Amino acid sequence: MKNLKFYAILVITCLLVYFPILGHDFQLNWDDNWQVMNHYTEAGFTWHNLQAVFSEFYYGQFSPINEAVYMAIYAVFGYNPAIYHLYSLLLHIANTCMVFIFINILAKILSNQMQHRTSTLVAFLTSLLFAIHPLQVESVAWISASKIPLYTFFTLLALLAYIRYVRTQSIFLIFGIFVLFVCAFGSKEQSIVLPATLLLLDWALGRHRKPDGTGNWLYLLSEKLPFIAFAVFAGLYSLSQQNAAWIDQAAGYPFRQRLVFACYSLVVYAGRLVAPAHLLYLYPFPISPGDVLPARYFIYPVIVATAVYLLCIRLKSIPRPVIFGLLFFLINMALMLHFIPMSRVMVTADRYVYLASIGVFFVAAWYALPWLQEMFASSKKWILAIAICYLFYLGGYAHVRTYVWSDSDTLKAGFWEQIFVD
Repeated sequence: MKNLKFYAILVITCLLVYFPILGHDFQLNWDDNWQVMNHYTEAGFTWHNLQAVFSEFYYGQFSPINEAVYMAIYAVFGYNPAIYHLYSLLLHIANTCMVFIFINILAKILSNQMQHRTSTLVAFLTSLLFAIHPLQVESVAWISASKIPLYTFFTLLALLAYIRYVRTQSIFLIFGIFVLFVCAFGSKEQSIVLPATLLLLDWALGRHRKPDGTGNWLYLLSEKLPFIAFAVFAGLYSLSQQNAAWIDQAAGYPFRQRLVFACYSLVVYAGRLVAPAHLLYLYPFPISPGDVLPARYFIYPVIVATAVYLLCIRLKSIPRPVIFGLLFFLINMALMLHFIPMSRVMVTADRYVYLASIGVFFVAAWYALPWLQEMFASSKKWILAIAICYLFYLGGYAHVRTYVWSDSDTLKAGFWEQIFVD
């Protein structure tokens, strides 16, 4: 099998980093007690129960596909936490392998000059970062967050199928992609941005221009109309079913404050992706609705505006893979940046960056690999040693952090002390 050694390394690495979660308990004081252990799970696969699962928002949550998996696990194993954790881990391993496939294809397409081996190494480094980064721990180690690896699984399948569709123009494939989109939404509402990701993929694949050089966006938009219509309907319906009290609280932040929160979130997520440290299970809003935002937070819009300006003036010289990676990150983070009031009690959350991080890791791998190869050629092997130490830091931190998610006591131990210190 082609690239078998890379798949083997990725799978083994995931197992080494995350195997402690197989001995973890449920988070009985942090959502598992109602998201996993509920009357839907226990009622089994009856018509009435399935109808309820696929039509009701439970505590403002809608993830019937994931709930159906919980039901299947319960039917065979009962409330055995090891099996639920194994489910999350297998999803993460599958997603890591699909990231490798997806980026390997993209790297070749976005740079015609890139050699096959180089594109494979870029894909391997991207998927390795995705596999071991500490920000991924929450999505893998917390059973209630398994909906995020699940929606990512369907999204990555849809993206790979879309690349195949572009090559074959098979109507059956486009129908299959739509089904995968519906399944992704049935796993996590955050997936409704898929049509925008498909349009970004059109740009990466060169479909935005016809052979004669004229624009092709109108056709591409019309091709996505069923996806866009479903996304709009699903998004509005989901928003209408959110917890009213939390929505009112979020709406209590005026738009100018939510704009600051969006900039703050972007900068913080970028910082955590580069140098993860002091990670928590909960990052509350810095103020309550109606309070005055501390002046120090206004530095974040300045940072974001400066970064956007620098990117714009250098746009023509920025490699296409870098543009793709940054836009992939922004598109898949868009709903989590507080522009729209949602029933969320945290300003940021590690799990929200699970899928979006692929874009940042792609950019990092795109720049890092040629640079490391150059350092190796110039005998500056100490730089390679630093890079390897950085990867061990990420994997080691992720491994240690899995123990934090052992149960609710270990998860919340020392949380308030860290909050006050920070």
